[in-house]
Amino acid sequence: MATAKKITIHDVALAAGVSVSTVSLVLSGKGRISTATGERVNAAIEELGFVRNRQASALRGGQSGVIGLIVRDLSAPFYAELTAGLTEALEAQGRMVFLLHVGKDGEQLAQRFSLLLNQGVDGVVIAGAAGSSDDLRRMAEEKAIPVIFASRASYLDDVDTVRPDNMQAAQLLTEHLIRNGHQRIAWLGGQSSSLTRAERWGAIVQLY
Repeated sequence: MATAKKITIHDVALAAGVSVSTVSLVLSGKGRISTATGERVNAAIEELGFVRNRQASALRGGQSGVIGLIVRDLSAPFYAELTAGLTEALEAQGRMVFLLHVGKDGEQLAQRFSLLLNQGVDGVVIAGAAGSSDDLRRMAEEKAIPVIFASRASYLDDVDTVRPDNMQAAQLLTEHLIRNGHQRIAWLGGQSSSLTRAERWGAIVQLY
């Protein structure tokens, strides 16, 4: 006997004629969605028999109070301070952090991310280990869980990011050196594939 196909959020989006992110917003009860769009999505959910999962229900009701945090390298002072600051801010709001570490190579990012989603967290912050952003976004959309990339770009225009202004920082530093009479300025910029490196170098060459 054939097993019935599991209805996913993508099926609902297709039936309703909207994006997956719109369905996610309807499921979570957040965002500015028109009444007509919301009714269309809910009609598709009912028609297809889509079952809202436990994680999405927890998100809508704010039941878990837990935010997942995936950190690239806890031994680095930057990420240690980021973790401490985020934990303090969330605890002040009555929430707690579920912390996972992926290491410098980030090879276990997808596995760690999936673990957090299955634990029913209210959202996920990824600090310094973007990995395949598109795959992570797809996984989060399936369970209507918001994701924020911290300290590094996600390379996706529609994913929220919180990161330093590398160009301004490099510009201010270079201007300071030039004002103090320095002309032969050396720069060690890290890996050539790094977006952070490219942003800093771009600001430097404009001035020097």
